[in-house]
Amino acid sequence: MKTTFLRRPIGLALGLLIAVACSSGTNPTAVPSVSPSTSPTTLAPAPGSTPAATSCPLGYGTGKFSCQGDIPGLLPQLQNAIDKLTVSRPDLFDLNNPPSDHGFLVRNQDAFYTALIGTLQTMGMCGQTDYLKEILSIKSDNTYSENYKVLTSQSRIRWDAKSYVNTCTPANFPLAQGQAVARVVVSLYGVQCPDGDGPNAALKQVPAGCRGSATATPKDAVGDDVPWTEHGGVTWYLQAGDGNVVTYWTPDASQPFNVLVYGIAVGEFSLCATVDGKTGCMNGTVTPGTTR
Repeated sequence: MKTTFLRRPIGLALGLLIAVACSSGTNPTAVPSVSPSTSPTTLAPAPGSTPAATSCPLGYGTGKFSCQGDIPGLLPQLQNAIDKLTVSRPDLFDLNNPPSDHGFLVRNQDAFYTALIGTLQTMGMCGQTDYLKEILSIKSDNTYSENYKVLTSQSRIRWDAKSYVNTCTPANFPLAQGQAVARVVVSLYGVQCPDGDGPNAALKQVPAGCRGSATATPKDAVGDDVPWTEHGGVTWYLQAGDGNVVTYWTPDASQPFNVLVYGIAVGEFSLCATVDGKTGCMNGTVTPGTTR
């Protein structure tokens, strides 16, 4: 998935680059020194960490589905629901001077999606947003569902077939808890030291004074990555080595599936992540020095 870097403060005068992504990433070039006292020992789930959806009267979807491009059969209903909202909830939009057909600015994304999903339900349909609120899934029965990117990055309505992403058969939402995520894989995808790259991440070693970039990847029963639309948020914690061997910094709230792990002293550590009731851990080692 897409990786971005955000600069975040530690203490009063320390900055660091944090890699945030789900199951992939690259390493920043600078490695600041970090005191164990500057990092939290427990991370809570990010606000809004579960998919946004109201109760679906059509019932559950399935975790065994395939998605592909097709003709968007539910697009007219979706556009009808948006048109209804512009009349019933004009406060959600800036209806003046849209740059394109229906390209209205949405003032509050959360309120917009809540109202849109509610409107779809009055039409006998179901809707659900993904974890990042980038994809809206809709269905009129359980034979198939369709995914749309209704809003642009500037929070404007994306109209016509430009909003369509793909069709999933059978319908892939909503899922009962535990239906999608069978296990969680925690791994290192990079190690960075003050003088350059550290050891191969596959060794699960973080030399003292270096940092490792770790990621949690939810997997389904056949070992495939579970898409954003089908799982909730993540809770990170250190099961062993907390504060003595390693420390880590809070991930970005919008994409918290990566954390940075800092080696403090030689020893073993265990970093764990829980997603939808399933927990996975990575057992690693802090080795001496800042070996390249």
